[in-house]
Amino acid sequence: MKRGWILQVLLLIGFLFLGNLVVTFLPIPLPGSTVGMLLLFLFLMTGIIKLEWVEKITSFQLKHLQLLFIPPIVSLFISFHFLELLKWNIFIILFVSSLSCLLGTAYTVEWYEMRKKRECK
Repeated sequence: MKRGWILQVLLLIGFLFLGNLVVTFLPIPLPGSTVGMLLLFLFLMTGIIKLEWVEKITSFQLKHLQLLFIPPIVSLFISFHFLELLKWNIFIILFVSSLSCLLGTAYTVEWYEMRKKRECK
């Protein structure tokens, strides 16, 4: 049985609260949200919770996940204290590895498009 958006959100929030409750009463060195996510995974794997019950809201969240991370990351990089903590050598490694990943992806896509054009002719 498919659930509506509101019920799916309430189910996820319920697991968040359940995880926080477990962490409050048991000495688990994990955040409550992580414990809640692990409990949801366990319930999904055992079949107690059906995937269809949370599929619509989780697909929506995954599609827009990058929007949730942009503001904290930008504010982190704007902070001067973060750069002092990071040290320049790690900053250079992060910059070079990000640039390498970006260029590698760009050249791979370009190579794939050229190959696809050749096959179409």
